[in-house]
Amino acid sequence: MFDLTKLQLVDSSDSCLVRLKIDQGDQDTAWYQAQEHSNPISRYNAYLNGVCLKPFMQWITELLAEEELPQPSVWHNPANIWELLNGTAIEIGDTRLVLIPSDEGNLEEFSVPQEWVDIPNWTADYYLPVQMNLNGDDDGECWMEVLGFATHRQLKHESRYNTGDRTYALPTQKLTKSLVVMDITLGLNLQQKVSPLPSLSEVESTELLHTLGNSAVYSPRLLVPFEQWASFLTNDEYRQELYNQRLGIIQEPVQETVLAAAPSVVVQSEANLIQRLNTYIQVGWEMADKIKEKLGILEPDFIYAIEGGGYRDGVSSKQKGIPTLLDLLRDRNKWNQLRAADLLGSVEPGNQEAISALTDFLQTTENDTLRRQAAVSLGKLDPKNSTAGVRIGKIMELTIQLDTVRVLLEITLLPQGTDKTNIELRVLPVPSTTSKTLPPNLELIILDEEGKIFWKEKAQNSRKNIPNYEFTAAVGDYFQVKVACDGFSITEDFTI
Repeated sequence: MFDLTKLQLVDSSDSCLVRLKIDQGDQDTAWYQAQEHSNPISRYNAYLNGVCLKPFMQWITELLAEEELPQPSVWHNPANIWELLNGTAIEIGDTRLVLIPSDEGNLEEFSVPQEWVDIPNWTADYYLPVQMNLNGDDDGECWMEVLGFATHRQLKHESRYNTGDRTYALPTQKLTKSLVVMDITLGLNLQQKVSPLPSLSEVESTELLHTLGNSAVYSPRLLVPFEQWASFLTNDEYRQELYNQRLGIIQEPVQETVLAAAPSVVVQSEANLIQRLNTYIQVGWEMADKIKEKLGILEPDFIYAIEGGGYRDGVSSKQKGIPTLLDLLRDRNKWNQLRAADLLGSVEPGNQEAISALTDFLQTTENDTLRRQAAVSLGKLDPKNSTAGVRIGKIMELTIQLDTVRVLLEITLLPQGTDKTNIELRVLPVPSTTSKTLPPNLELIILDEEGKIFWKEKAQNSRKNIPNYEFTAAVGDYFQVKVACDGFSITEDFTI
């Protein structure tokens, strides 16, 4: 158990509530990862839950660590659950919480999917509604607020069951607002006993897989009787197989050399770049824009634009700024175009005006730098677009003469035809108190699948002259990227 009386809540409009800020970079990452789902409803549900989960886990982890209390963990694989229903279960010692996010304004009812309430091994002690503000407040900040909690017994006795969408709905005024009150009830029996589920035969499970695995069925949870659906869902293997089938995922063996150092490879039929890169985001890579924002890294091209009198006004990335950005995108000054293409990636996902402008720009520009930036921005707004690109990065720490130097390895990928990918690799300096440039002896080295060097370049002592390499690869191609300096090196494995 954990002692909630030790948790200090953050400020909010109501002192009893927990309000957490949402980082724009975390929103972008959640949006990219949500593309691993089969339809718009599942994708948005995964996005909403992904944005909700990270700030809450960071907050609760830090608070529990200060008191040397049990660390929280996410229950099961949330991805295959988010494909099917709303909610994320978190376990802290013997206590289970279920977060239910909603982006509806002025939430009057707390709606909990029946699965979290009536499946015996899915039930929780506490259910937490989370109000999500993803459009930003007056200061432009996005946030989430935990509106309180309900217990399992309370949901069973005081809520209204809706047969249409199979949810339990509890008026928000019946919630207990302060999470500290949860401490008083810890150890009490707060769960109402639920009926056991019938067992399914292998034939029945196979038939359900065939019926529910069709991605055109947006709500498979409502297609069959609840008892049958719940019995199927509670089986971890069946649930994962259903997720795989709805996404068209086929597990295939990979080369032994790849397995030794690289993350496991999932081959997905008709997968786009963002879907294929999701594996790498999970094992330490991040969206490059998020890293640069945190570290204050300014692109060399943007430095040149500012020093040379180019665009420097910082047009708002909100929708009201789009007409100005579109004008800049059509400007003859390539630095203005570069900045506009970058800022258009910050408008709300799905904005059709920005998507159309970036798509047209990709078809007309002949400048490789502009094309890459436009494709990356398009990927943020419309990840399913066939011309969308993606840019990820990873911080590397090099030990040079007893000193630690950090650099950013950045990879940009653009689709090229139906089965090729254009790849640009770069190493950027991470500014420090002692230097704003790369070490003069740093090398960027690319090795093929046999470990042989097919390209390398040494950095120059300038922020405008950084090592980079561009090449084309096919889906499934494997290569290594090595960053080396004065006898010290770090190697990253990559599979397209």
